Amino acid sequence: MAQQGPPPRPARLPAPGWPEEPAPRRRHAADYGGPDQDLNEDLDEDLPPWAGLSISPRRPPGKGRESPLPRYPEQQQPDADAADEGWPPNEPRTRRAIATRARKARRKILTWGGIAIAVVVIAIGALLIFGPKAAAPRHSDFVTTYQPGDFRSVPNACRVVSAATLNQYLPGTRARAVSALGSSRTESQCSWTLDARPLYRVLEVTAQAYAPSLLATGNGSATFSAIDSYGATLQGLASPPKATHFPKATVTQVRGLGNSAFSALQVIRAGGDTTDLVTLVVRDHNALVTVELQGLDHPGRRGGYGPVSVGQLKAGTVAAAREVLAGLS
Repeated sequence: MAQQGPPPRPARLPAPGWPEEPAPRRRHAADYGGPDQDLNEDLDEDLPPWAGLSISPRRPPGKGRESPLPRYPEQQQPDADAADEGWPPNEPRTRRAIATRARKARRKILTWGGIAIAVVVIAIGALLIFGPKAAAPRHSDFVTTYQPGDFRSVPNACRVVSAATLNQYLPGTRARAVSALGSSRTESQCSWTLDARPLYRVLEVTAQAYAPSLLATGNGSATFSAIDSYGATLQGLASPPKATHFPKATVTQVRGLGNSAFSALQVIRAGGDTTDLVTLVVRDHNALVTVELQGLDHPGRRGGYGPVSVGQLKAGTVAAAREVLAGLS
């Protein structure tokens, strides 16, 4: 006997989304073992107990209806909002993915922001270094002429130093040399050399009257020109250039001479000889007087030079400077 029941249905994969409503099945008598005829004509006919409804249940329409979650990745629909925000269409918008994307965005903002700030700083620095410089303000009270108390000439250095001073500090037969400055009214220089064992002395006297200058500091007056030269000489003795191979001088201030004065002592050693050099610089208004006196200490078997008294050298410079100051006019 043939087993009654519905014919087997072919297996198939579920369709994505909600199951579709199957098309209404037309019943035929052959399905129930009778002649082939359309059973839809008589819907009131009683069906067998095992014949159930062939219509799948459907959810009633309403506002709370939601689409089912996709069972497969290829069934995911692209997010319109994510597409508008630049979100990759195939990337799931999980909390971790959103946090990672926000962290990358902040990192880009910080990186490009730092680069922009660095570019601005470099541009400002280049502008300050290589940009146009503001013109130096000129003195409203700039001086271009000699002022009361300024000296317009200096005495002849070879004549102003007395024989008494020379005989005291350079006793003996001396050789005199006149420099090219001796023919100028504002500059004069003269030197004397004594070579009589055991004494070896060299005295050099220089006098100069400065004029107003655009290169001078302050108001450019003649006095400021002399002040600038005074400071440069002091700096050169305290820290001599390496090319001169001279030692640093011991500098002391001297009172009672002009507006300001200092004395510098340098001890120069070379080839077994020792030379003590004393330099006295005096400024009186716009005039600068420089006196140098040196002595050589060179012992030998048949008699040499020395010893040298540094105190006597300093006294000789002061005596010569006083005589030059007295001759300023």
